[in-house]
Amino acid sequence: MGADLLFYGIVIVVILVFATAAIAGVKAAPYVPTFQRDVRRMLRVAEVKPGELVVDLGAGDGRFLITAVREFGARAVGYELSLLPYLVAKLRVRLAGLGRQIQIFYRDFYQVDLSPADVVTCFLTPRAMTKLEPKFTAELNSGRRVVSYAFKLPTIEPLSVDKPHPRATPIFLYRFG
Repeated sequence: MGADLLFYGIVIVVILVFATAAIAGVKAAPYVPTFQRDVRRMLRVAEVKPGELVVDLGAGDGRFLITAVREFGARAVGYELSLLPYLVAKLRVRLAGLGRQIQIFYRDFYQVDLSPADVVTCFLTPRAMTKLEPKFTAELNSGRRVVSYAFKLPTIEPLSVDKPHPRATPIFLYRFG
């Protein structure tokens, strides 16, 4: 009986992990880690300054948040809808001792107010970018920046596009307000 209970418990956890990954993949993007060099490049392109609030949409394993705090002196908030990357991010932040500077929420970022953000980072599908464009326009002002990896907003021209060589993934910078 105890072994059966353990087995069913493991099955339920596995189903939850895969279900949340599928939901996140359909709503915004599947979990695809960004190379650390590109994380730094994105934060440099956004000109993140000490004390600014960086909000990462689809925070994955927390690498943007940790880098923003450690290397740029920012504060950081992340939103992740896939259970496994969310738990990994929480663990990485805790092990790094950055719990005061970084908050990670298991939440749908379409439902949160982005107006406190100085910089929004994202690596999302074109469909997600289309859905986010009116949200950015409505909630971001006073020079707030959005930096997107690989995919641009559908109707707003980027302020700049960083593509240092032909094989590099483009990074799109937007300024709102």
